[in-house]
Amino acid sequence: MNRIALLELADFLETLDPKRFDITTWRKLGRKKVGYVTDESLLNDFNTVACPVGWGCLLKSWKEAGLYIDRFEVKQEYLEHPLSKPHVMSMVKLRSNPELDSYEAVRKGLNLYPRMAEVLFDYSNYADEEFTSPETVAERIREFCKVPEDELQNLIITYDDH
Repeated sequence: MNRIALLELADFLETLDPKRFDITTWRKLGRKKVGYVTDESLLNDFNTVACPVGWGCLLKSWKEAGLYIDRFEVKQEYLEHPLSKPHVMSMVKLRSNPELDSYEAVRKGLNLYPRMAEVLFDYSNYADEEFTSPETVAERIREFCKVPEDELQNLIITYDDH
């Protein structure tokens, strides 16, 4: 487990303006719009928001782990509802294996246990779901980083909502 990358994110989240954090969304231009936000835009445009993974991909240790945000086309064949429209969104990817995305990319890139990325970063694994604060996520990251390796799987199970 890449504790350095996780703790760098925890430190960052503790200083982040809560208005710039939304655990339910990948990096977007706004809460109600689908859009792609570059690293530069996210850093320099104070109206943008991101989830913990979106912010993590800005950090040096996450970049060194090969994680980055790229465009992802949601094509008609991916959509279940016939009135849904194809669109472009952002998705975390892994340089060493571009076929991986989302939590699988984070798991592999940060050498996490199965389901650990979801437990740390998915809103459904928090009691307050979409109202989860950046400090709450930072606190959970720190909790996981303090646990000995042989006890991590048991801790994951206690939080896993799936």
